[in-house]
Amino acid sequence: MTQEQASRRYFSVLIPATIVFVAASYGITLADNAAILPPWALYAVAIVPIAALLGMFWAHWRYMREIDEFLRSIQVKAAFAGLVIVLTIASGWGYLEFYAEVAPLSIYWLNPLYWIVYSIAAVIFTLRSGAVS
Repeated sequence: MTQEQASRRYFSVLIPATIVFVAASYGITLADNAAILPPWALYAVAIVPIAALLGMFWAHWRYMREIDEFLRSIQVKAAFAGLVIVLTIASGWGYLEFYAEVAPLSIYWLNPLYWIVYSIAAVIFTLRSGAVS
């Protein structure tokens, strides 16, 4: 499979999954704020963005399996950079919550933080490798 085909397949899953994730997250927030749904229904509806998130990760996994070793190494490095930042913040803030009594950090924000760090790292590793001229 070519890089172009792998990218097309990746985005054909990633973009719809992202739209579902954002729309479902927004819809749940609106429903919660307006008290339209009972709490048990909010729990049930929360499965939708979780499923979309899993779809995004599956698309990324498939993309990484379909590209060549050089591009895969860039993706792995970028994913690792994202995980390092997210896990360091989560663990570090956890220690601060336990021992310094700081306000709790919502773990909801770790997912967007991961994707932001991953994206920045992917661009940096791509430019450093000379993969883009």
